[in-house]
Amino acid sequence: MADKVKTEGLEKSAEISEEQKNEEILREFSKEDNVRRLNRPTELLVNTLAFLLSVFLIYTSAFGTLPALQQRSVYLTFVMAMLFLVYPASSKKVGKKVAWYDYIFSILAAAACIYVVVEYKAILLRMGISNNVDIVMGTILIILILEGTRRLISPALAVVTLIFLLYALFGNYVPGIFHIKAGGLSRLIDHQFMIPEGIFGTPLGVASTFVSLFVIFSSLLEACGMGEFIQEMAMALSGQAAGGPAKVAVIASSLFGTVSGEAVANVVGTGSFTIPLMKKIGYEPTFAGAVEAVASTGGQLVPPVMGAACFVMAEYIGVPYSKIMLAGIIPAVLYYMSAFIAVHLRAKRLGMVGLPKDQLPKAKEALKKRGHLLIPFVAVIVMILMQYTVSMAAIIGIILVLIVSNFRKETRITPKKFLDCLIDGGKKSISFGISCACIGLIIGVTTLTGIGNVLGDYVITLSHGNLLLALLLTMVVSIFLGMGMPTVAVYIVLATVAAPVLVKMGVPMLAAHFYCFYFGIMANLTPPVAIPAYAAAAIADASPSKTGWAAFKIALPSFLIPYVFIYYPSLMFIDTNIGQFILALLTCVLGVFMIAMGAEGYSFLRQMPKAKSILLLIGGILMIVPNLIADAVAAAILVYVMVTEIIIRRRNLRSAQQ
Repeated sequence: MADKVKTEGLEKSAEISEEQKNEEILREFSKEDNVRRLNRPTELLVNTLAFLLSVFLIYTSAFGTLPALQQRSVYLTFVMAMLFLVYPASSKKVGKKVAWYDYIFSILAAAACIYVVVEYKAILLRMGISNNVDIVMGTILIILILEGTRRLISPALAVVTLIFLLYALFGNYVPGIFHIKAGGLSRLIDHQFMIPEGIFGTPLGVASTFVSLFVIFSSLLEACGMGEFIQEMAMALSGQAAGGPAKVAVIASSLFGTVSGEAVANVVGTGSFTIPLMKKIGYEPTFAGAVEAVASTGGQLVPPVMGAACFVMAEYIGVPYSKIMLAGIIPAVLYYMSAFIAVHLRAKRLGMVGLPKDQLPKAKEALKKRGHLLIPFVAVIVMILMQYTVSMAAIIGIILVLIVSNFRKETRITPKKFLDCLIDGGKKSISFGISCACIGLIIGVTTLTGIGNVLGDYVITLSHGNLLLALLLTMVVSIFLGMGMPTVAVYIVLATVAAPVLVKMGVPMLAAHFYCFYFGIMANLTPPVAIPAYAAAAIADASPSKTGWAAFKIALPSFLIPYVFIYYPSLMFIDTNIGQFILALLTCVLGVFMIAMGAEGYSFLRQMPKAKSILLLIGGILMIVPNLIADAVAAAILVYVMVTEIIIRRRNLRSAQQ
């Protein structure tokens, strides 16, 4: 009996240790999780604000939102009030109490937003012409948004935004093509604070309506055990295959990612389970971490939730969200197919086998225990495809989760769990809210000064009107901006500057914007700042740098996928032509296969010499180029490599038999 108690105690201690390790990883690699340990009164205040924010969002979505400026300013009031209480000025001050100046920042930020709510009618009557109080309040809010962005999102984004603001203030002193006719603080505040254009523009509008509802929806699904269901199903479906745990990571992270919508959280959520399994069957720690990083990052491509940037995209370009979902299907499939191939090739090269059947969960049992949780998930997809509003789909999804969770005891959401989910949803809104407010400042400067058109013309000049060169420039800028910045921030900056350039060059609008969004995601896997890979390396006890480069290598075929849907928009169901769709899909799939084989140096049959690996990499790139001659050359390379590999394989087998 004593031994049993001791064993249970050790197991419990191990679980606590694992949870603490995961919490430390989140704090280190995800600013959103780098929160203060609040004392009881402050924690109660923050929880109350988070709860009220969630209730406000649900109520206004169900019964009608307030006028745009009021809805967004109320939302930002809660976000800014919580931000300075929850997130310290420095990561070194995480364990310390709230500083006196943070209370002041919290009150001032909330007061500036409440001022807009209270003075709403007067502001409308002034028609965007600010008085002295407006200027003071607007200036305070802008400064605190920059500070909040620095703390929670990225110092780089805060600096970029500050540069834009300084340009709006002093651009009239700048010579050459970047000269503007007027600057000044009053003009800036008029545009940024007094109308729903800058701070209170489209990004914050999206955040203050349906995106935050999906955050609550995701919190409820996680509380029901959706994560455990995804892991069990992934294990049951692919655990026995060669390199099974790595394939489990690919499947589980793709599904978990569309629920969580955040790469680092996805790494920790599924990686703490899959990475040890991958190491157990023989994968190197570096490769195990890299697989999880790649699989977790791509979750933002998977419908229905995708990345938060896609909700902004739908509003920004004025298309139904259902079209964004449909457009994302083929890119998501191709992305995860490339990761799956890389995992399979490595498993075959190392001679790995899957896990024994008796160590795997059964799909039937997993469906019996938690399969009913798919009902709200599927319902949301169906409603969006049926052209219901995204807010309505999210509300129905939340209601269905509350209903179906009661089908089984282990998934039931108690009143306390529901309260915790509302609080959790409110807190998670802080990150997205401050991102959108900050990006609103950049958009405000762009529309105020016309800098977007100037930069766009500059890109056209640099590319000499060549679409491929413009795409390459956009990719480089996307990856550069995305190093350490959230995807939504990268997307909106590029949607303002780069996407219109691609549209001018004849690219369909949806394809141009999705291209910017896609590379904003891929920046997460591009060293030297590959944050999801570094988080995975911490779990795998591997070198962060080596894990980052290994993740880049696995994801290499995925970098070419956006070029295909730019040249073949039918892959995104834009102006679909069946013949063109089949040709584009076939060449893209073959291109992904060839690049994956070339990067791994393995031909499904044996380890290849470097010359053939290089040939396959070249052929993979040619296969994706929209040209029949290039496709023919690539096909010839593929046939040559595979035929010679089969001949060599048979010769080796005959020699071994003799």
